[in-house]
Amino acid sequence: MERSILVPFEFSNEANYALEHAYELARISKYPIHMLYVASNTKEVEEWQIELEKVANKFSKEHNNHETIARVRAGNLFNTIYDYGIEINAYLSVMGTHGLRTIDKAMKLIKKFDRMPFILIQRPLHYGEYDKICVPIDSDKKSRAKFLWVKYLSNVFESKVYVIHPDFKDSIRKNNLTSNLNFAGTIFERENADFEIIALDENNYADNLYDYMSEIEPDIVLFMTDKYKKSITNIKRPRNIELSKKIPIMCVNPRTDIQKLGGFSY
Repeated sequence: MERSILVPFEFSNEANYALEHAYELARISKYPIHMLYVASNTKEVEEWQIELEKVANKFSKEHNNHETIARVRAGNLFNTIYDYGIEINAYLSVMGTHGLRTIDKAMKLIKKFDRMPFILIQRPLHYGEYDKICVPIDSDKKSRAKFLWVKYLSNVFESKVYVIHPDFKDSIRKNNLTSNLNFAGTIFERENADFEIIALDENNYADNLYDYMSEIEPDIVLFMTDKYKKSITNIKRPRNIELSKKIPIMCVNPRTDIQKLGGFSY
């Protein structure tokens, strides 16, 4: 079955931003974009279907007639999105969010898709392709799943990859981190990817991370889903809080199935 990109859609500015980001991924892969709106009851499905098709048709015409499919289903929000994502063989989802106000709601949905990452969008597309990818890494072996997605994105967009990690003082965490960095290096060197490894002070790490990202201006940053909320809520500096809203975030689950991308296991 053909793969696809899922965009949960609720007629907001953020949802429109998510569509633009989805197109940047879809235009290269040639995969269709599926827009899904979840209605509160079956009586509303037909009416919302008409409205969603208007958006999909307009978007398609403005984007080289890219295949953009509109679907409206009624039911529980999380279960309906999950079931539809499985039905269309989605390998990736792009979703508009409203930041900290909806972070718990977003995490509840993303964790259901243990084999598919979500890219979370709050602001319009600025630069187009993902030329610069930021990958925060720590001592947790589960975080290696991110590198497999970085490999995919960097191959698609020929990106520069910035691997950023805390400068751990604890010897055990440092050893585990070194193992993860070696794993990443092996992948990127094998793929001839352009990458750089940067160590930052582990104290106030969230702000240090976003201070650095303000310098390199990445197009996307990858977090493990279970680390995303902590990474964002630990930011204290107002300028970094604003920056966190501008940079798209890919949330990756430990069991993300990279095999869908014709890849490999680890």
